[in-house]
Amino acid sequence: MGTVTRLFDGLRNAITGQGTGRDPRSASTYVSAPLTQQQVEAAYRGSGLLRKIIQISALDMVREWRDWSGLDDDQAAAIWDEEKRLGLREKIKEVETLRGLGGGALILGLPGDPSQPAPRQIGTGGLAFVNVVSRWHLAFDTLQDDARKPDFGEPVMWRLNTAAGGQQEIHPSRVITFRADTSATLISVSTNSADAYWGESRLAQVLDAVKDSDAARGAFASLLHKARLTRVGIPNLTDLVSTADGEKALSSRLGTIALAESMFNVAIYDAGNGDGPAEKIDDVAYNFAGAKDILNAFAEFVSAISDIPATRLLGRAPEGMNASGDSQQRDWSKKVRAMQTLDLGPCLDRLDTYLVPSALGATQLDASYAFAPLDVETDKERADRFYTQMQAAEKLAGLNAMPEEAFNRGVQSLMIAEGYLPELESALSEIPEDERYGISPDPSLGDPNADPSAPKGGDPVISAPGGSSNGPLAAANDAAPRTLYVQRKLLNAGELIDWAKAQGFETTAPADQLHVTVAYSRQPVDWMKVGQDWHGDETGKLTVPAGGARLVEPLGDKRAVVLLFSSSALSWRHEAIKEAGASFDFEQYQPHVTITYNAPEGLDLASVEPYRGKLEFGPEIFEEINEGWASNLEEA
Repeated sequence: MGTVTRLFDGLRNAITGQGTGRDPRSASTYVSAPLTQQQVEAAYRGSGLLRKIIQISALDMVREWRDWSGLDDDQAAAIWDEEKRLGLREKIKEVETLRGLGGGALILGLPGDPSQPAPRQIGTGGLAFVNVVSRWHLAFDTLQDDARKPDFGEPVMWRLNTAAGGQQEIHPSRVITFRADTSATLISVSTNSADAYWGESRLAQVLDAVKDSDAARGAFASLLHKARLTRVGIPNLTDLVSTADGEKALSSRLGTIALAESMFNVAIYDAGNGDGPAEKIDDVAYNFAGAKDILNAFAEFVSAISDIPATRLLGRAPEGMNASGDSQQRDWSKKVRAMQTLDLGPCLDRLDTYLVPSALGATQLDASYAFAPLDVETDKERADRFYTQMQAAEKLAGLNAMPEEAFNRGVQSLMIAEGYLPELESALSEIPEDERYGISPDPSLGDPNADPSAPKGGDPVISAPGGSSNGPLAAANDAAPRTLYVQRKLLNAGELIDWAKAQGFETTAPADQLHVTVAYSRQPVDWMKVGQDWHGDETGKLTVPAGGARLVEPLGDKRAVVLLFSSSALSWRHEAIKEAGASFDFEQYQPHVTITYNAPEGLDLASVEPYRGKLEFGPEIFEEINEGWASNLEEA
């Protein structure tokens, strides 16, 4: 039986040569050509686009830096001061830039002989310095090839090249390497080479695309000099320049032409044997239509290869209908966060082993950090997020799904973590937990100073007139259900009345009766479960700003007319009361103020200009439903 030496399973076409030796693609192969230090330096210095690609990611990775947790304010400030002393943030940017160029490293200034392992413990100021070097400053002889050891794949000893031409040994525990893409190391044969260890740089990955883009831009720039070309046709030019006198006469003539030209860009050609005009002078204009699209195509390919949005790399406005660039920025933020977590994070973890004790004098096991968000919120975005979170908290509170003290602890932790109120954490830390979280003392423990003969534990009792006991006191959150009508009085009623009279309303509801209804529940509800509205100010007042959607509409089939307006605060409060068990007679809740219950006959509401000023409402008023309230109403 023979041996199969080669097996083909592919598409071939004898006519076009596809899949055969005549196929032009058969000459296309991928060749690995690692860049030398000189090539990397020349490319980085020579291409502004390439330089920006390398610097963008390094800058964004340290732009907002990191936030510490598990430390008090003084300890966090001490670490911040230590980072400033070492210039750490700037040096991380430098070494991340070197990572993009092929690799870099941090040399830690720790006590002891640099060629010996770094000490396990250091004291305050023990990290004397942090220096940045490139991969070409470092060399090694062998890598640890014992996979059973934690330093597998790392150099056994580093050698630092000095300016004088010598080398100094540095122990790997004192060096933090920032390696490039080392994926190719897994398939590389010469795994002990420097190129295999440091990996492929981002510069090498995007270099071809950048060269194409730079070449296209340079070619277009050269064409600009030919935007207008003067062509001079001279009869018998070949014979004319064959003699010294003819060449002199030609130079004199061209000088005269050039003096009259604003652009010295002239092409000379032989105009024949002299039949016709003595000279032919004409202009040629080049058409650059489509050049922008070609340049953009090259630039977009660079953006795709570098994985940087065109809005960020090219400084170009978003394209497409309704495009804002937000999605591209979110994608870029996700990539930067991934690079921070997967690439920068492990390096910082090694560095923090010495940075924290150098700043605080000892290791802090509870200390941890998180990279700060890249997208800084505006004041409006922050206020909207706070408002949304508090609405969710209010709804959660109405469910009574957890103990009050646990809920209070969670809300306070949220406020502190978000940093909404400055000094809140310090202020709360000074309050005893029973007051801070609303924790009631266990009554079974009793009062150590109380009468020993007094009963211990159980519910407190109150005495009715005559000394009899009425039994256990009902809990504050378990009151007897009753109907509920919640309203807020309109405090600036005079302004609304003046507007109504100017619009043709003969009478209006009295100023002290103008209000907005928040809830109207015929179904009995426990008022204590409704809770308190937090939307108002410290006095309980609620202001609806001027402007927004306003309408004047009839109410029902009678002569009542109302001013409709929008208020998310009132709408959310209405829903919270319903979730506490209240009912509502209508499908939807629409905040409104009833202007009059006796609109004039023939008043055209379509011609009424709605009141657009601010509406100031007082604190919530809880009442039981009074079906006969309208009998005592007199309009003025």
